[in-house]
Amino acid sequence: MPSSRSRSKTPVKRSASTSAPRSKSKPAKATKAIERPKKFGFRTIIAVFGSAPMLVLLTYTPWRAYMDGLLKFPDILISDTIACSQWHRSVYTTGISMAALSSCVIYSELIRAMKSRIEELPKSTKVDPVLVMALDQFLFTVLAGVVPNLLILISFMFIEDADEYGNIQIPKGEELIQWLLHVVAATLAFMGLGICAFLYAYHIGPKALSLGIESALDVKTRMICAIGIAVTVIFGAPIRAMHIYHSRDTWAFPLLMVEVISLSFGVCANVFGSVGMMMELDATHPKVSFRNLTLKTWWITLVKPMVTLTPFYGHEVLKDSKKKK
Repeated sequence: MPSSRSRSKTPVKRSASTSAPRSKSKPAKATKAIERPKKFGFRTIIAVFGSAPMLVLLTYTPWRAYMDGLLKFPDILISDTIACSQWHRSVYTTGISMAALSSCVIYSELIRAMKSRIEELPKSTKVDPVLVMALDQFLFTVLAGVVPNLLILISFMFIEDADEYGNIQIPKGEELIQWLLHVVAATLAFMGLGICAFLYAYHIGPKALSLGIESALDVKTRMICAIGIAVTVIFGAPIRAMHIYHSRDTWAFPLLMVEVISLSFGVCANVFGSVGMMMELDATHPKVSFRNLTLKTWWITLVKPMVTLTPFYGHEVLKDSKKKK
């Protein structure tokens, strides 16, 4: 007789949730950037025509000055080209000032638009707070670091002589102040350029692409430029030190390449990396409407009021009013 304690063994069915192995959670896919309308407007004009001339000033102009005998090796840096003649000083002052103004407009509009798009994301979207930190730091570095120092270095000339052995001789008196301001401003400008490049390449670019607040083409272009700037600036520090303390003849050309490559990447980021966003903003929120810049509109706002203020216009109005009475 079977024991009363013995129980019939029946197979226990398990639900699919208990029997199936737990699947590993997959990382969230990157949000696709929304296709936004584009239009060639005032912001785009500033981005392209404000910065693009610097590509000529960084490449063709120094080569032409050297071929014309205005530059003598090893004094072949961009700073030497600026100071080689009054014409070159004027041209570079214009070009760098336009690029500085263009940078202020581009990155003020860019950072504002990115923050606005972040706020428009669904509440369920997780936004890394580091992205907002990096955006503020990026804009602060451009407006308070890169742009002011570019204007300072173009305002004070670079005067650097060498003795018979090729060692750099620091100038004296008033020339020392000019040299010091130029060198410090150039150093801070390149440091700011490197900081901006790192912030974009490490924080802003990847996070903006994953959230879909920038087009993939713009991010890719700026990432290439940012990495190029960061790498070049890193190499630039020891090359400049060797240029000062080791040999001007040996390190003049490498230092020139550091200047040309890093600044060219910066200009390309302004032009090719920002034109997409500027066109999107011009299509949805135009900064200036060209229909308000026609001859007719200028007549309405300027010429017509001036005519109405003349005594002849008032005299004719009185005559017309008397005739009507």
